[in-house]
Amino acid sequence: MKTLKAIRIKIKIGELWVSPALHVLLTREDDVFVTRCLDLTVSSHGQNEKDALRSLAESIKEYILTAIEKSNIENIYDPAHNKYWIMFNEQETKQLHKSFKRSLSKSVLMESPEKFEQLTAEVTYA
Repeated sequence: MKTLKAIRIKIKIGELWVSPALHVLLTREDDVFVTRCLDLTVSSHGQNEKDALRSLAESIKEYILTAIEKSNIENIYDPAHNKYWIMFNEQETKQLHKSFKRSLSKSVLMESPEKFEQLTAEVTYA
């Protein structure tokens, strides 16, 4: 199993419902792309990333529908085993590191340290 990507997605069911952000781990196992929703312990697969995510969305929809039909919404949150969360966190950290370096090289490193020092730092929410 090779970890490819850690992403956060939302599942939209028509105009009826949009999920909160869900943690998804994308791996490649042999010639198959596997997606795992770590919040619901639902997984799926496809021949490429797009197919695997589309299939995961349908699997999550069925998972939620089953919980509704069985009046089991209280137990819908079912986090994946710690090994998958560790893989997600490691991959997300790698991705953030690359993104951080890329953003610095495109903006801050182009300016002088003196100009950078004079600017105000602000907090925004992602």
